[in-house]
Amino acid sequence: MSNFIQTKTAKTGFFIIGILAISAIMFLLANNSKISASISSAKLVLEEESHDFGKVPQGPQLEYSFKFTNKGKSPLIIEKVQPSCGCTGATTGGKNEYAKGESGEIKVTFNTQGREGHQEKHIVVFTNDPDAPQKDLKFSCDIDTSLE
Repeated sequence: MSNFIQTKTAKTGFFIIGILAISAIMFLLANNSKISASISSAKLVLEEESHDFGKVPQGPQLEYSFKFTNKGKSPLIIEKVQPSCGCTGATTGGKNEYAKGESGEIKVTFNTQGREGHQEKHIVVFTNDPDAPQKDLKFSCDIDTSLE
């Protein structure tokens, strides 16, 4: 038996088994850390992700607030809110960190001046939520010039 262990084939076999064992252990550790990070991290939960203003006249500025809560165990950080165009604004009111269980809102504005027909706009919210680092909020309206 001791002669077999010293053969080149046996050494290669033990080397391969060792590499496979180390790889399996690293794989398990990596997956367990992702699971625990996901459980103990921030979690952005929105009351709704879209809003329809319905029919509106041309001219006024529309406003709406998307309400959310941090349902995670770590602070939620809103890194950035990015509107899809210049006619749309979005803000968290200067606050960007929300503790466990804390609620907040993303206020959006839309300038209807010079626009008509169906409008659909998007706001991308960038967060530290590992399950949803980007959330796409949208709102729509139908601008009716006869309502002025």
